[in-house]
Amino acid sequence: MIGGLVAIAIAVWFFTSAQKLPGRDPIQWGAVGVVVYYLTVALWSVVSDLGFLADFHHRSVAIGAFMHYLGVALGVVAAWLVKRRWLQA
Repeated sequence: MIGGLVAIAIAVWFFTSAQKLPGRDPIQWGAVGVVVYYLTVALWSVVSDLGFLADFHHRSVAIGAFMHYLGVALGVVAAWLVKRRWLQA
């Protein structure tokens, strides 16, 4: 649930940032932000279910929630890095 809300916020964030710059397509950049976010979350989901991290992930509800929301946070950081690198305001 929170991941979808974060994805919408990232799309709006990239869209409004691209609107401020000449020659940038806001819809394209909104989609780029969402794709970067979801790819990072998906990669974290796969990595956190492998090996020793799987033991932490399934040990308790609190640790499982932390591991899940850590993926959301990593997705936000990845989107921020892409925005900072390629979509300077």
